[in-house]
Order: sequence, then C-alpha cells, then structure tokens
Amino acid sequence: MTVELIFDIAGVFFAIYLFFYATFIFIGNASAVINLFKARRRKLLDNILKHPYYFPVSIIVPAFNESFTILGTVDHLLHLDYEIYEIIIVDDGSTDDTATKIIDTYHMEKQEGPLRVQVPSKPIQEIYTSQFQKHRITLVRKENGRSKADAVNAGINVATYPYFIAMDADEILQTDALKNSARLVLEDENVVAVGGLLNISNGVTFKNARAVDTPLTRNPVAAMQSLEYTRAFMGSRVFNDSFNGNLNVSGGYGLFQKKAVIEIGGYDSKSVGEDMDLALRLHKHFAGKNIPYSIKFAADAVCWTQAPFTLKDLANQRSRWHRGLIQSMWNHRDFFMNRQYGHISLISYTYFLLYELLAPFVELAGVLLIALAIYTNYINWPFTIAVTILYSFFSVLQSLIFFAGRYFIQDYTYYSSDFVWAILISLADLFFFRPYLLLIRLFATLTYKKYLHSWNKIVRKSFD
Repeated sequence: MTVELIFDIAGVFFAIYLFFYATFIFIGNASAVINLFKARRRKLLDNILKHPYYFPVSIIVPAFNESFTILGTVDHLLHLDYEIYEIIIVDDGSTDDTATKIIDTYHMEKQEGPLRVQVPSKPIQEIYTSQFQKHRITLVRKENGRSKADAVNAGINVATYPYFIAMDADEILQTDALKNSARLVLEDENVVAVGGLLNISNGVTFKNARAVDTPLTRNPVAAMQSLEYTRAFMGSRVFNDSFNGNLNVSGGYGLFQKKAVIEIGGYDSKSVGEDMDLALRLHKHFAGKNIPYSIKFAADAVCWTQAPFTLKDLANQRSRWHRGLIQSMWNHRDFFMNRQYGHISLISYTYFLLYELLAPFVELAGVLLIALAIYTNYINWPFTIAVTILYSFFSVLQSLIFFAGRYFIQDYTYYSSDFVWAILISLADLFFFRPYLLLIRLFATLTYKKYLHSWNKIVRKSFD
C-alpha cells in the first residue's frame, strides 16, 4: 500500500467521521438552545402558578471517609425547597470520623429491628436516626462494599419512600433541584428516572443550599471541567432528552422510581460505571418489554460538585470513568444496531461507541497521520492551518455559547473577567487538556483489566 493510498483512505474516513460528529453537535446544540429557551419560559410561568403537590423522596448519600464534606452536604440538604423528604447517609465502612460527626451533630440514636432486603448489599451493621428540622436523618453503617453501587443499594433497602435520589457526599444540591426534577415525574407517570445538571462548586460561595456568588474558578484544572460539564450537560443531554435517548443518569445526581430500580435488581456492585450501567438496564428492561417509560433530564435541577483541582486527581478520575465506559458499553453491546431499542441504539449507543469509546484511537490515528504527512512532506500546509483555525474557532465558540447559557438558565453572578478567563481556558482546553485527556483515556484502555476495580481517593476540601 502506497503512502498516497493511505492518505486517501484516511482522508475519506476522517471527512466522514468529522462530518457526522459536527452534524450531531450542531443539531444537538441547536436543539438544546431551543429546549432551554422553552424551559426558561415554563419556569417563569411556574413561578406564577405554583402548586402544592409533592411526593415523598429519600435522599441517599453514600460516604466513605468524607469527614471534610459530609456535614456541609447534609446541612445544605436540610434547606431544600421541598415538603417531604428524608436524608439517608450510608457510611460505607469509613476509617475516619465521618459517622461520629454525623451522630454527634444530629444527636442520633441507635435503632433496632428487622430490615427488608430488596436489593443486594454488604451487611448493614448499625442504623441511627434522628428528627431534625421536620426531616428524618438516618445513618447506615455497613461493611465496606468497595463500590458506590453497594452503598446506594443499602440505602435503597432502608429508604421508606417510593422515590429516591442518589448523589455524592461532596456535593450541594441546590435548593430548588428536587422540586424541579420532581415536576417531571408529576407531569408524566411513566418517568422512571430524572438526571440533573452538574455544576462545578470550586470557587463558588453557598448559603442555605443556594449559590450566592458564582465566579468561574481561577484554578485552571477545575475551570476546564466547569466548561466541559456545561457543554456536556446543556448540550448533548438536552438533545438526547428529546427522544428518550440519555444513556446515563449522572451518579452525581439522579432521581429514581424505587420500584423500577428494585425490579432490575438495584445497582450492580461489580460495575465501575454504575450510573451508566443502571440507566442502560432501565432502558433494556422497559424497552425490551414494550412498557411505556422515559428517562428525563432536568436542566434546572442543579447539583454542585467538587471537581479535581490537580492534574493527578483529574487523571485518576477520568481513568476510572473511561474504564467504566468500556465496561458498560461491552456489557450492553446488544444495544448496538438493535431495532428493538430504536433511537437509543441507532443514535445514542452508536454515538457513544464512535465518539466516546473509540475516539481516543481515532484521535491517536489522526496525530500519527499528521506526523507521517510532515515526515514525508505530504501535507498541504495552507489547508491544514485553515482547518485547524476553523476547528479551534468552532470548539471555543461551542464552549462560550453554553458558558453564557449558564446566566440564561440560572441567576449566576456575572463577572466580565470570567468571560475573558473562559476564552483562555477554552484555548487551553483545546491545546493542552484534550491532548492530556487523550493520553489518560489511552492509558485507561490499555490497562483496563489490570486497574478496572482500582480506586484512588481524590483530594477534597470542606465547604465554606
């Protein structure tokens, strides 16, 4: 095979690959902007036509050595704008004083009695409860299950209400998040899960579960993730929501119908990407049996999460995420080109396969081909430079559109310097962070079997 033929084939492949990617992104972004505008109008109307209807919700917070963040998380949860909910903290065998802090702060008492086990989890050792500000707080102490999935399952077994929220212990659920996600269930009884919008809490100031000062953090690692989260959640998930095609309800925040989750056996404790695995199994269970259902996304249900603020912690997090993606895609490979699952198979699963799972190898092939073209002097420099500039402009513009959209959807504090910082971070994301994440995803793929179930603790800071 000649060099010319290699470049001809590669040129056709990358042209088709990028065409479909750009088309998907354009349609997704346009759809997202339209839907977000409609949601904004609906929210303004809802502010006038408030209703008193609620259903009770159990909020499950898995915690393993979360001494720095757990009290701040629970304190903010007590300020949710919602009538009936309980808070369940699952201490998954912590070796620090996580449990002691909760027991002492909320004056808890140990409870005795039988427990109905509906989904599998490691043994529960102790249960403590207290009534605090009209809401019941429960602490579940259990044997370490070495996975968030196992801890959430224990929380499901203890939960008393028909719907539950799964979130992380280093997060702040915005005061109206539960109300805004519950609204979708009230509007449609076939909704079995609702995902929320994750925002980066680094540098943000909170008061009573509401962000009162929202600058774009000046830590470049965290700022990059802030723009990335905004693109991912406000772009693709809003678009996928239009055809019930979301394959993931983020582990950071999700509202679920407990009965539906119990029907599929709860979370899979062997799954690294337990959030995506659960969503795929819900799709498979309902779509496979032709039962009406939907998995929704609420862009105005905001949950604030701490992002890794060092490159090392970012690498640990993203390696685990990518291995979880590989595991979930392989375990549910029967979704691929399966007419039974309709748009979920044709659009969502195919997109994840081509532009998430296989993307690192496609990107690496592109880099190697460019290097080969330079080495053989088989490169059109004016065309290459023009395409690079066009792609850079497209990428930066995409980030800035959705960054500006934050102020449209929520009442964030506006700082003119943030916009300049966002431009700089978008450029850094393009030329540094994305190549860095490419190496991480390649490493995660090559070491999939060796490190699949490894867990590296990420450094957290206490909430102000």
